[in-house]
Amino acid sequence: MANVIVGCKLPHGLIIKTGGKSVTLNGANSSKIIGGYGLTPVDKDFFDAWKAEYATFSPLKDGLIFEQANERSAASQAKEQEEIKSGLEPLDLDKPAPGIKPEAYDGKPADKED
Repeated sequence: MANVIVGCKLPHGLIIKTGGKSVTLNGANSSKIIGGYGLTPVDKDFFDAWKAEYATFSPLKDGLIFEQANERSAASQAKEQEEIKSGLEPLDLDKPAPGIKPEAYDGKPADKED
């Protein structure tokens, strides 16, 4: 069984299933991440079957899930794709969203009105 290394940038990883088998992909909450991706070794035949079954899955199409032949190549691709956003990143407390002012909280005073 040949393995590939699968990168996943979803916050809690993902359980992928096909052919009666399942694999849990490490995600951005993994203990070791590179460029925001958790890396997981996965059987190549299993992953190829899963990709064929879920070819239209947005995270796969958008680069949030990818595969490489080895860990070095996967780490390199993860670093290159570090700027890709999943849309599930935590909010920036100082700039929560366009048109929204941050609230005061312990240690941070409220913004003064202009």
